[in-house]
Amino acid sequence: MKNSLLTTLFGFFILMLSYTACAAEEPKVFGNYNIYYNAVGTKTIPAEVARNYGVIRSANRALLNIAVKKVVDDGSQIAVLANVTATATSLSNQTKSIDMQRVQEGDAIYYIGIFTITNAETLKFTVAVDPENKGNATEITFNQEFFID
Repeated sequence: MKNSLLTTLFGFFILMLSYTACAAEEPKVFGNYNIYYNAVGTKTIPAEVARNYGVIRSANRALLNIAVKKVVDDGSQIAVLANVTATATSLSNQTKSIDMQRVQEGDAIYYIGIFTITNAETLKFTVAVDPENKGNATEITFNQEFFID
């Protein structure tokens, strides 16, 4: 029961991050797919949820979150599998590869990757997404500045 509650909480938290990103920026539209993306510090993840999923909460760690939704005939969206790869490049041109892992909770599917950050660091993310692994990927690029409290 406790594990199920934590799973639900983590799924809710990640979905909340996806929709929060959507409110701040429109999703990347690729054909009939909407790709939601954001990056946040891991300290924002509730401690018990982070512990359950092996996410280290730290001021110098952040989480990249990607969710891929297919728009179906009635206009609703359903989560779909995808091949997701990501890198982050600093302003000094240092590139970090981000290991993306799929998390699936019921009907929700999202991809998360953990990476290190420094204070006042701006990273340029390059994310390649191939919805439903059809061999037709699109690229998303965005910048994010991180501050360590």
